[in-house]
Amino acid sequence: MDPFVLHINDVPTTTGRVAIGAVAGLLATVIMNIPMQRRPEGSTPPFIAAGALTGQPLDEVDPKLASGVHYSAGILGGVLFTLLAIGFESVLPFTAALTGVGLRLVPHFLATLVTYGFLVAFFAYLVFPQFGKSANQRGEQVRTDWVISASVYVVALALWIPLLIASL
Repeated sequence: MDPFVLHINDVPTTTGRVAIGAVAGLLATVIMNIPMQRRPEGSTPPFIAAGALTGQPLDEVDPKLASGVHYSAGILGGVLFTLLAIGFESVLPFTAALTGVGLRLVPHFLATLVTYGFLVAFFAYLVFPQFGKSANQRGEQVRTDWVISASVYVVALALWIPLLIASL
């Protein structure tokens, strides 16, 4: 047995995986900032989310608070992803795993899809309509930019998790 290869039984504990998911979520959020800053309304979602939490109008939200909410949501997204993957692993019979990391491929892929669907639906259809009223005339652009940013986030997240596990 090669001591430098992780096997399926060597995947970190649930707590370790959740911690890895949190770190991966933070790193994916940093990557997500690249398209967010290039899109016309890419920076609007963190302000809407911060306004939702504080009750402040969009134009009165402190940029530091919006940034804090953005990164906190990214960390929580990584935790959600990890818990979904662990849940799928417990109920799905698929055992194909990523060589050298031990992550089961089908649960990892399903967690990616569900996390993406949750992020898009939660923001675009719950948070934005309730708290983004001042940006409503730009609604289609805000949603489009969010869909693009969320896509980058989940792809980065799905890649960071095995990279972080492999680095252990």
